[in-house]
Amino acid sequence: MDAGEFATIQELAEAVGLAERHGSRQLRLAYLGPEVLKRLTCGREASSVSLYDLCFLAGEPWGEQVVRAVGT
Repeated sequence: MDAGEFATIQELAEAVGLAERHGSRQLRLAYLGPEVLKRLTCGREASSVSLYDLCFLAGEPWGEQVVRAVGT
């Protein structure tokens, strides 16, 4: 969307074969803080946070995301 290829979330979702609602939820993951992404992808600690929960955490400040996603 930043490149201007798609004007709306609906256009983007259709282009990749997702429902608009699902595409919108997935886009929220782009706003996860770098520390959360690092700990979830490279860390060795287990997390019980779901992908669904991460979509809603993305709207929180980055420091709060870390605490809620991995507990520290």
